[in-house]
Amino acid sequence: MLALLMAVVTFSAYADGKKDGRNPFQEIAKRQEKAIIDEALLSEKQAEAFMPIYREYKMSLFQLGRQKYELKKNSRENFGAVLSQLADIEKKEAEVKKNFYEKGANAITAEKMFRVIRAEDRFHHNMLKNGMRQQQNRNKNWNRNGNQHRKGPGKDKKQGGAKASSPDSKACPSR
Repeated sequence: MLALLMAVVTFSAYADGKKDGRNPFQEIAKRQEKAIIDEALLSEKQAEAFMPIYREYKMSLFQLGRQKYELKKNSRENFGAVLSQLADIEKKEAEVKKNFYEKGANAITAEKMFRVIRAEDRFHHNMLKNGMRQQQNRNKNWNRNGNQHRKGPGKDKKQGGAKASSPDSKACPSR
């Protein structure tokens, strides 16, 4: 559910950015880095030492996530082998995280590394919350503009608010 919601938020940001020629993924990454630097209280020197490690970590996780996506998307048979491969990729993800925690704690303090992890979690939480809010607003605007999927419980505008005469109106709630 969380992954699906992130995909919706990311896709909508991507679609909005395509319209005016910006790269929304880079913009989100820049905002995330700034939020992490600010919340973890990294000095300029610490940020310079830490951010390359962070970018490498994010790229590794992205590549592993892409592998999982492709594996799930293209699998049509031999699901036992696919499950084994997915488990192997998830082990690699855990190793990447562990290495990141160790490298990060060496570049900055363990306390600041913990703050980085917490800041990243908060950033994702806020993105999801804002994305959900944007989606709700889009849905409200869509309904306000007369593009409603349903006209209301048992009502039809053509019949002046009387019950719809379709025999399927009760059987199919989407009508």
